[in-house]
Amino acid sequence: MVLQAGGKTREVRLDRERITIGRRADNDVCLPYPAVSSEHAAVVTVLADSFLEDLDSTNGTLVNGRPITRHLLRDRDRIDIGQQELVYLEDESGVLEPTPQQLGRFHTAVFGERVDTLRSQPIATAGSPLAVDAPATLALRVLTGPLTDQDVPLVQDETVIGRAGVQVAAIRRSVDGIRVVPVEGKVPASLNGLPLRAEGQPLVPGDVLEIAGTKLRLIVQAKTGG
Repeated sequence: MVLQAGGKTREVRLDRERITIGRRADNDVCLPYPAVSSEHAAVVTVLADSFLEDLDSTNGTLVNGRPITRHLLRDRDRIDIGQQELVYLEDESGVLEPTPQQLGRFHTAVFGERVDTLRSQPIATAGSPLAVDAPATLALRVLTGPLTDQDVPLVQDETVIGRAGVQVAAIRRSVDGIRVVPVEGKVPASLNGLPLRAEGQPLVPGDVLEIAGTKLRLIVQAKTGG
């Protein structure tokens, strides 16, 4: 929710894997103030974790008073973007009692929910400039857990899947095909029951990945419409 002067609120939910914050009107959270860069920061959700990333902004991004480049968000973290304060709440039913200092600011935003799910769009991260324009969409279908049968289309050059601090892998597209590469974890993710090689491995439809305890199958989604 957005907490404005006078205590009025407007809820802002993290209902996509990537939420952008900035001065430009096409951001998911628009903060139209001079100290805010046109695309200042983003919140990226990877399974059960949400990260705040500074997008090379002019004035930087602070969490709890400290400058960050990338930060794992915790309940009630206070985010300063161009002197506009945002507060992250894991529980959408949580209540934030504003301080006099916060009410003195024109625009205080509260993120009301952390998304613990894989949604219909992949996580966007900095990837290769090469993109594959295929007649059909490749996707990862969730095979286990409460999100079973949900699909994650692989439409970005790089889609990151996993749980930070536990196990993370990146699915990378290029003109040479699609490849999965281990990114983080004492034990690498597995492909078809075997540990991923450090240099990564190619993926083909039907392959099954296991990342941070979740199994996913690479599938081809038929192109619809048009």
